[in-house]
Amino acid sequence: MSTKDNAAQMSFELHSAARLLRRNFDRRAKAHGLSRSRWQVLWHLAREQGQKQAELAERMDVAPISLARQLDNLQQDGLVERRPDPGDRRCFRIYLTDAAEPALDVLRGLALQTRTQALAGFSMEEVGQLQGLLERLRENLTREEA
Repeated sequence: MSTKDNAAQMSFELHSAARLLRRNFDRRAKAHGLSRSRWQVLWHLAREQGQKQAELAERMDVAPISLARQLDNLQQDGLVERRPDPGDRRCFRIYLTDAAEPALDVLRGLALQTRTQALAGFSMEEVGQLQGLLERLRENLTREEA
């Protein structure tokens, strides 16, 4: 197999693995009543609270109107709150409420189960190598977009 074929196969495998990770996690989350759109918002906010709606939509790669509807639902359920942006009266920043913590605990457990399944048979050294390689790949792609 040529280097070009290896690179093409690597791209396919990476895409396929990411899709399977999402599908596996989605299946587990669905059993707890958490749709992908719902858990993704909670997950992104757990990583960085206080994002503007537009920033959050961009990071999630979703249409702002779709995110607004999801935030409406999450706010109605008491899991997130919109706070006025002190520097811009036209926008809001999004924060998790304390009521979101049980759902985040579930998500963390599901993530651990998914990772455990995905990395079965990998040594700690291999996991570290994989992480390093994926970080470099992400950095390369991020530079390309800039």
